[in-house]
Amino acid sequence: MGNRSWLVVAAAMTVMLSAYGAAVSLAGLIDTVVRNGPASRLPAHLSVVLGISRVEQETAVNQAVIRDGQTVHTFNVCAANHDDVVLMRVDELNHSTKAYLVSAAGALRKAVSYRAGAPAIERSLAEARGDFANEIKFWTDVGRRQTGSE
Repeated sequence: MGNRSWLVVAAAMTVMLSAYGAAVSLAGLIDTVVRNGPASRLPAHLSVVLGISRVEQETAVNQAVIRDGQTVHTFNVCAANHDDVVLMRVDELNHSTKAYLVSAAGALRKAVSYRAGAPAIERSLAEARGDFANEIKFWTDVGRRQTGSE
C-alpha cells in the first residue's frame, strides 16, 4: 500500500508541475541561438522592466524568430549573460506583447505585457503561469524538433 500511495503522489506531482510550467532546461536551444541566431536588441524600457538592465539602454541579444500567422514568437538570449533569456509572444492583430524573463533552466523569473506605444506592465507570476506554460512548450517543442528527439 505504501508504494502504491507513493506512485499516486508522484504522478499527481508530475501533473501539477507540468500544468504550472515547471522549469525545463533550455540549454540546447540557448546554445543553438547563441551560435546561429542573428544579433538583435531588446528595447531599453523592456530591459529595465524585466530587470536585465538597471539603466534605460537596449540589451544586446542573439535571437530566434518564428512567425505563426499573426503571432510572432521570439527567443532572446542576452549576450552578456546567457542565463537571461527573454521569450516574447507578439500578437500583431491586437498589437500586444507578452514577455517572460526566464533562466537557462526554464524557470520563470518575471513577466510583463504591453501594447504598442504603451509602457510595459509587470504581471504576477501566478497570473502569467498559464500563458508562460504555452510559450515554454512552444520553444521546447522547437528545440526537440531541432535535435530530432521528437
